[in-house]
Amino acid sequence: MELAIHTLTPLWTGGAEAGKVDRLHETGILGSLRWWMEALVRGMGGKACDPNQGECRLDAEKYEKSRAADEHQRLRDTGLCDVCQVFGATGWRRRFRLHIVEKKVSDARIEHTVSLSNRQYTDDQGKQRTPIWYFRDPTQSDQSKPKPSTPKQGLFNIEIQSLDSHFSAEIIAGLVQFVANWAALGARAQMGFGVIEPVNGRIETQALYNWLIARTGSETYSELPSLQNIFLAKIRPKDPNSPFTEQSPFTLKYDLRQLYANDQELRHFIMGTVKGERIAAKVKMSRPYGGGLIRVWGWIPEKATVDQDSWDRDAVVKAIHQHLEANYSLQVWREMNSPRDTATPNIRDAKVFLRSLLS
Repeated sequence: MELAIHTLTPLWTGGAEAGKVDRLHETGILGSLRWWMEALVRGMGGKACDPNQGECRLDAEKYEKSRAADEHQRLRDTGLCDVCQVFGATGWRRRFRLHIVEKKVSDARIEHTVSLSNRQYTDDQGKQRTPIWYFRDPTQSDQSKPKPSTPKQGLFNIEIQSLDSHFSAEIIAGLVQFVANWAALGARAQMGFGVIEPVNGRIETQALYNWLIARTGSETYSELPSLQNIFLAKIRPKDPNSPFTEQSPFTLKYDLRQLYANDQELRHFIMGTVKGERIAAKVKMSRPYGGGLIRVWGWIPEKATVDQDSWDRDAVVKAIHQHLEANYSLQVWREMNSPRDTATPNIRDAKVFLRSLLS
């Protein structure tokens, strides 16, 4: 299959050199697709890796001894989860090949120092500070520093080729469409990168749905990203005469961090930190696109290592939802088994919820 893709916000995929995007790299695309496939498989109760316990490995001896009736279960018996069976693991090749063909790709123009002059905070020394987000400027002349770079924008093709007669390339194509609907492709989504759209209209998602339903099981994941603990939202400005700017997602990022201003451990757990032990943000947002939309999405686990005695997932998600509803025009909020869902409230059936997200 060949998918023509257009970037709606700049795209970051990383490169051979750290901090540099010399071209669109397949590894950056594959990483984000795999993350979402794992979350969807977990949502179906299937088997997906726990990153805290290491990657899957194919045990050749167990494979030979397995008496499973089908290849899928036989590979499970060897130690390969449902996702690793597709995306590859030690001793097992990925079931498809993905190749990027740049058609009309260029460096994106972005603001490299985002200063929120309308927000102030007090630092540890009691001084008033202006929140600032930095992104390396490719025009800087100091060559002693690592070479800077910038994300890409434009048109490119994603070519998907099945390497197994039992696996359809349409499954990965459907996953690309899911990401195009709700989240971001590539790396550094926390910087607003990666919103895309197919050029030739919606990509069919039935093959992805069928594949996921076939992986339905009874596994539960209370501390890992899953369809059961993810929220997906889209917002517009309350005042149409005050459109979003490049600073808008960073203002939102700062304001969401302030929701947990009195609890640093919780703030870092939800919104991430680069100080000390690095923690990835569980809440991400896009740059403005599509005539004035911003996407906000994330995952909040049922169980957490912070506030163990008083951890309340619903309270955390409720605070985010209330902030968006109070300060923006909340266009869409999707959340499984929740009265907040704007399309199908209180859906407990993962299959029904998945269908509504893919349709």
